[in-house]
Amino acid sequence: MTSPSSAELDAWPVPRRTHTIRRLVAIPLAVVAAPILALYAYLLLWWLPALTGPGDEPCDPLTAGRGACWQPEQRTYWLLLAAATIPGAVCLVLSVTRTWRDRRWWPWPVATAVLLLLGGLLIGRMP
Repeated sequence: MTSPSSAELDAWPVPRRTHTIRRLVAIPLAVVAAPILALYAYLLLWWLPALTGPGDEPCDPLTAGRGACWQPEQRTYWLLLAAATIPGAVCLVLSVTRTWRDRRWWPWPVATAVLLLLGGLLIGRMP
């Protein structure tokens, strides 16, 4: 038994009910995920100095607080957050735009939710 080719998959009709279910999943996902991704983008800009390293002025964690001083692990968290935010935004766009197409659709909302969860965990652990 062979699997159908992509041309054959495009020829298969998709019932109207399937499009409705897709929209019922994609639209609330977009409403929830868009502000979260905007927050992640804002935080990426906020922590952008974590990439450049410490400035010219030394920082004492005892007086300024641990979160106020540059730490080497901040760069790693920034890169991981960027690696979750950018693909999360792409997956969100694909999950919304592919609701009207006939091909496989379900991986995009799942990937969006997983990347949002990963970004939230990384933000919670950012030093």
